[in-house]
Amino acid sequence: MNFKLTLFILISSLTLGNAQNLIVPHMTNDKPKAGLRVKMVPENFKGTGVYYSMYLPENYQIGKKYPIIVEYTGNEWKPSGSTGAVKDANLGYAIAKEIEAIWVVFPYVSGNTSVKKWWGNEDETISFALKNIRQICSEYGGNPSEVFLCGFSRGAIGVNYLGLYNDEIADVWLGFFTHDHYDGVKEWKGTDWGTPLGSYRQAAISRFKRIKGRNCLISQKTEEGDTTFETKKYIDENSLNKFAGIQYNLVPIKSVIPDIPSEFVPHEHTDKWLLFDSNYADSVIDWFARTIKTKPNTYSLKGIVKDSDNNPLSGLVIESGKTHFTITNEKGEYTLEGLVGGHRTISLFKQESDDLIETKEVFLVSNVQNLNFIILKK
Repeated sequence: MNFKLTLFILISSLTLGNAQNLIVPHMTNDKPKAGLRVKMVPENFKGTGVYYSMYLPENYQIGKKYPIIVEYTGNEWKPSGSTGAVKDANLGYAIAKEIEAIWVVFPYVSGNTSVKKWWGNEDETISFALKNIRQICSEYGGNPSEVFLCGFSRGAIGVNYLGLYNDEIADVWLGFFTHDHYDGVKEWKGTDWGTPLGSYRQAAISRFKRIKGRNCLISQKTEEGDTTFETKKYIDENSLNKFAGIQYNLVPIKSVIPDIPSEFVPHEHTDKWLLFDSNYADSVIDWFARTIKTKPNTYSLKGIVKDSDNNPLSGLVIESGKTHFTITNEKGEYTLEGLVGGHRTISLFKQESDDLIETKEVFLVSNVQNLNFIILKK
């Protein structure tokens, strides 16, 4: 299988002085509603400081399915204006608005605290994401086959460090978008995970291989005309391009955003650049749209669930992994899309009780039709 590495540099076509096109909605305490960005506090975190934010598209309709863009924020770093807080994230909004996606910003969790530097407790942070992605799909129409992970700065490292931490969380995503920094490129002294560089990089390479051919968009600020890119060098030297469909987006931030530094954008290390009109922003939107359309290097499963008298069974849950699930329709039909290849367990559940009815084992190397279940009548 061949994976294409594309270097996407659009320097000559951009003019100076782009106007700010979008303003990120303030997070409110309202109930979820089309066009709003709201504070979501899971039941088991009531009374704590842990929450996530969720934006529903302006044309949101109950009953439709929408892509999900999951974002992780940068560390708290005053020179750039980054607070590290969920409520102050910016990167994913423009994308969600343009492609009509649900935009979610998750916290880094440690006990009952949302931390502003690094990962909190990795297992708790990942568990929080898995549980709430499933709930967003169940309650708000998120499409389990179109879940993206994106991040800025610390969050950019987290796209792979957290998003590919183990096979369970790596299975969730359709694509990966990072801006400024990347897992494995440089040493992070004073941490127990990012130093020394040799062992950190070895672990990062192992994580990277869990991408299994899916699409990655790697974005980085740069100077006008400068194509130097340490992340590309790291990927090339370790032959990582064979494990993913990689596209690069080098962004001359000072050309995209006028008047840096300013009160709104104090530093070129920023997650706000997509709020400004530019060909670089357009290329990001196009990448998401193409990835949704083609779902590269993922597969689908289809089948019918019937009882032993050949009657279709509707309202049953079919799932494979923590977040890939669907409900059988009135004809007993189901479709699971966006599945990473390899060994998969397909499970059939009763919707209300979560009682397991049956499982099937498959090894995905292509789309599968007619993976049917026959349930014996009692």
